[in-house]
Amino acid sequence: MSKLAHLMHRGTEFLGCEVAIMCGAMSWVSERNLVSAISNAGGFGVIACGAMTPELLDAEIAATKALTDKPFGVNLITMHPQIMELIAVCAKHQVSHIVLAGGLPPKGSIEAIKAAGAKVLCFAPALTLAKKFARSGVDALIIEGSEAGGHIGPVATSVLAQEILPELGEQLPIFVAGGIARGGLIASYLEMGAAGVQLAESR
Repeated sequence: MSKLAHLMHRGTEFLGCEVAIMCGAMSWVSERNLVSAISNAGGFGVIACGAMTPELLDAEIAATKALTDKPFGVNLITMHPQIMELIAVCAKHQVSHIVLAGGLPPKGSIEAIKAAGAKVLCFAPALTLAKKFARSGVDALIIEGSEAGGHIGPVATSVLAQEILPELGEQLPIFVAGGIARGGLIASYLEMGAAGVQLAESR
């Protein structure tokens, strides 16, 4: 096993893909074609549900499954008024990983996802929140700093990584996101204890 494969092993094992690189869910961009292409290339595509209705998400997941037999996930916005119905749609399609974004998960959502056999990932823009998610039973965390469009929080990715990875990196898989554009930076976060990274568009 190469050094890179060794460093990514925890992430690839968790995601079920060849390289521990997740695609950040970009609204109206991370759809069936991009998601399936990333998963088919060995990464981990993630559908951006955004403001989709349960019916639209149902169709999008089905269309993605028609384009790939590789694992992929779905990103759900926690403030969506139909979050529980969206979780049920993911369960119907046996989606393996669900990313909850946009705030604290509503009561019962994490339990509903896990009851369907899927893994739950949550964004952690601060150590206190990361610890709270770990206690609540999430399966993995995504550290996302201000470089990721500035919509998560004011703290830089590198600062969050140095704060959170030593504290929780052995407890559960942690993926790092925000401002990552070169392989060397991916390697450095893996060396620090990250399970993998999440990449999306730059802004």
